[in-house]
Amino acid sequence: MGPEADAPRLRRALRDLVALSTVPAVWVGREPPAIAAGLADVLVNSLHLDFAFVRLCDPNGGAAVEIARGSAWPAFLEWLQYHLAVNGRLSRSEIVRDIGGGAQRCRGIVIPVGINAEGGLVAAACNHTDFPTEIDQLLLSVAANHGATAFRTARLVDDHRRAEEAIRVSEQQLRKARDELETKVAERTAELQRSEAYLAEAQRLSHTGSLGWDVSSGKLYWSEETFRIFECDPADQPTVEFVLQRTHPDDRTWVLQTVDRAVQERKDLDFEHRLLMPDGSIKYVKVVSLAWKEDGSGSLQFVGAITDITERKHAEEVLRRSEAYLSEAQRLSHTGSWACMPATGRHTYWSEEAFRIYGFDPAGGPPRFEEFERRIHADDRTRTREDFRTAIREKVDFDHGYRIVHPGGEIREIHVIGHPVLGPSGDVVEFVGTVMDVTERRRAEEERQALAHANRITTMGQLTASIAHEVNQPIAAVVTNAQAALRWLNMQPPDPVEVRQALDRIVSNGRRAGDVIGRIRALVRKAPPRKDKLDINDTIREVIALTRSELHRTGTLLQTQLADGLPLVPGDRIELQQVMLNLILNAVEAMSGSDEGSRELLISTEDDGANGVHIAVRDWGPGLKPEALDRLFDAFYTTKPGGMGMGLSICRSIIEAHGGRVWATTNVPKGAILQFTLPPEAATSSQ
Repeated sequence: MGPEADAPRLRRALRDLVALSTVPAVWVGREPPAIAAGLADVLVNSLHLDFAFVRLCDPNGGAAVEIARGSAWPAFLEWLQYHLAVNGRLSRSEIVRDIGGGAQRCRGIVIPVGINAEGGLVAAACNHTDFPTEIDQLLLSVAANHGATAFRTARLVDDHRRAEEAIRVSEQQLRKARDELETKVAERTAELQRSEAYLAEAQRLSHTGSLGWDVSSGKLYWSEETFRIFECDPADQPTVEFVLQRTHPDDRTWVLQTVDRAVQERKDLDFEHRLLMPDGSIKYVKVVSLAWKEDGSGSLQFVGAITDITERKHAEEVLRRSEAYLSEAQRLSHTGSWACMPATGRHTYWSEEAFRIYGFDPAGGPPRFEEFERRIHADDRTRTREDFRTAIREKVDFDHGYRIVHPGGEIREIHVIGHPVLGPSGDVVEFVGTVMDVTERRRAEEERQALAHANRITTMGQLTASIAHEVNQPIAAVVTNAQAALRWLNMQPPDPVEVRQALDRIVSNGRRAGDVIGRIRALVRKAPPRKDKLDINDTIREVIALTRSELHRTGTLLQTQLADGLPLVPGDRIELQQVMLNLILNAVEAMSGSDEGSRELLISTEDDGANGVHIAVRDWGPGLKPEALDRLFDAFYTTKPGGMGMGLSICRSIIEAHGGRVWATTNVPKGAILQFTLPPEAATSSQ
C-alpha cells in the first residue's frame, strides 16, 4: 500500500486524535462512573470498535469503576475474565488474535493504565483483520490515558471538594466551638464576677478578709475586707512592717515570735491578737493561715484569713460579766438554776449555786437522779418523786418544797420550780427551773409569826376592858331575858309567846358572846398563815366589832366608807385583822393624847385598779413629823414614849408578805393617814 493509501488513514487518525484531545474538557467536573462510561462510548463510537471495556481504579483504594459498551464475543469476554483472574494486573499491552472460531472470530487488545495497570485497563475488540493497528493502539493508549487522567482528576476534584467540605465543616465546628467557648468564657467570667461579689459581700458581712504572704519576697496579698479591717487604703501595698505597726504594742513581741516559729517549723498559723487603730480604738482579730510550699522551688507561702472578732469579744465580755452577776445574784439570793432530761435520768446542767445548795462537788458534775434522791429527806422523798412524775406525765410546771440532808447531817429547806420543754412530738424532752434555799427565810418567817403573835397578845391586853365590856353585855342580856322568861312561866296562866321571845333573845345574845370570844381566840391563837379569798370589808367589820367599846371609852367617833364590789384578795384573815387592829389602836392612842378638837376616825376602802384594794385609816390627831414619815415602819422606831417600835414594823412585814405596800402621809388639815394596798388574786398568783 502506497503513500496515497496511507494519507486518508493518517487524516482519520489525526481527526480521531484531535477528537480524543477534546474529550477531557467534557469530563471536567464529572463523577468517575460518568467518565468511565464516556470513555467507553468514545472508544466504540469514535474508533469504530465492536466492543470496549473500561476499568478505572481509585489510587486511594476506593472501589474500581467498570463499564462495557458494544457487543462482545463470548470468547473474548471469557478470555479477558480468565486472564485477569489468573494473571492479575497487566504489566504491558497484550494483543489477542483470532479468538473464537468461524464467523465469530475476533481480534482484541488490552492496554494497562499506569504501571502494572494500577490505574485500570482498557480492552477493545474488533472484527477487522488488521486490528489493532499501530494507530489503533496509539489512539487507545491516548484515550485510556485521557480517561485515567480525567478519572484521577475527578478523584482529586472529589477529594478536593471533600476536603473543602471537611474544611468548611471544620470551620463551622471551630466557629461553633469558638462561639460556645466565648459563651462559656462569658458565663464563667460572669460567674466568677458574681462569686467575687458574693465573696466580697460575705467577707464584709462576716468581717473576714483573705490574705496571702510570700515569705521569701515578703509580699502580702490582701482582699478588700482585709484592707478594711486594717483601715488602710487598698491602693497602698501592705507590708509586714505595717502589720506589726498596727499590732497592739503589748501583743507585738508575742505575735512576731508566733509567726517566726511557724515559718521555721513550716506549720500553720492559728492565733488571736489585738490591733491598735489610729483613733486609739482596739480591734480583736483572729488569724488562721495554711503553710503552703510552692512546687519545685520550695518557697514557703501562707494562705488564710483574718477575722475581726471585736464584737464577739465584747459580747463574750458582756456574757462573762452577766454570768458573774448572775452567779453572784444566785449566791446572794441562795437561788440556783438547773436542767434535766427525764428520759435519761440525768441532770444536764447545774449552776454553781445549785451545787452549793445541794452540797455536791461541782468537779463531779451534776449527779444522776438516784444519787440526787438520796440527798432528799426520807420523809419527803416519795412525795417529791410523785410530784415530779406527775408534772412529767401531765406536761405542766411544778412548784414544790422539800427538805434535803447534807452529808454532815444539816437539814435545809428547799423550794424548787420547774418548767417542761416539749419536743416536736409533744413529749417532755427536758425540764428547766430554779432551786432556792429557803431555810433562813423559813426561820425568819417563823420568827416573824412568833413576834406577830406576841404583838397580838400585847394588843389584846390593851383591849381587856373593851373585851370584858363586849362579853358582859350579851351575858347580862342573857340573864335579864332568862329572868323575864321565868316570870312569864310563873304567871297564871303562863304566856308561852313571851317565853319564846325571851328564849330567842337568850340564844341571840349567847351567840353574840360566842362570836366575841371566837374572834378573840382567833387573834391570840398561834397558827400557820393561810391564803384564803377574803372580802376585805368583812375583815375590817370584825375588827371594828372588837374595838367598839374601846372607841366608846375614849370618845372616838368612828366612820366608815367601805366601797361595794371590791375584788377578793388572797390572804390570812388573822394577820390582816392584826394590821387593822394596830392601825386603829395607834390612831385612838394618838388622838387620846390631845385635848384639841374632836376625836374622829375614818376607815375607807376603794378599788385601786391594777394595784388591787386600797385601805386607809385616817385620824384627826396631832399628826406626824416630816422626818417620821420615812421611818415610821422601821423596826424599833417609835413616836410613843413607852413604845417598842415593833407594831408598825410587823404590819409592814405582813402587808409585804401579802404582796402589798404600806405607807403614811399627813392628813389635811391635821392628823395622819396610814394606808396600804393588797393586790388582787391574779396578781398574787403571777408573783
